[in-house]
Amino acid sequence: MASPEVTFTRAPKMQVAYVEWRGPYEKIGEQMRRLKEWMDQKGVEQRGYPFCMFYDNPGETPAADLRSVACIPVARTTEPQGEFGFKDLPEADVAETRHEGPPEEFARTYGPFLEGLLRGGYRLEGPAREYFMSVADVRGPGTGFVIRQPISKK
Repeated sequence: MASPEVTFTRAPKMQVAYVEWRGPYEKIGEQMRRLKEWMDQKGVEQRGYPFCMFYDNPGETPAADLRSVACIPVARTTEPQGEFGFKDLPEADVAETRHEGPPEEFARTYGPFLEGLLRGGYRLEGPAREYFMSVADVRGPGTGFVIRQPISKK
């Protein structure tokens, strides 16, 4: 398979509402919808595209142990409640690519993308972030419109 096209950019500092999830990546959409419902109940306005951070390689980690976080950028916060919270994500250098193809083939993009960065002398700084056009679009890896990986030069 050909390596995915990669661009390099700077992701701005942002404040996000979030909820953590441990389990199959395909279930992160349910968490994202719950997060958005909670935000709506609290009057917290969305300020950008929702995204998920995927921490583990599903080829190496059992589905029940996969860690991910559903995030929605916000303009302001309120009091955290239970599993829902807020955090600041720092400005970061990122490599960016797009997945083209069926969602279940996301590994065909993520693998070459991340391996290419490592071969190119980059260090992966935290989990990949996959962005979605809307909360309703979140169904797991490979369903977003862009993948951003925070990086630094070795």
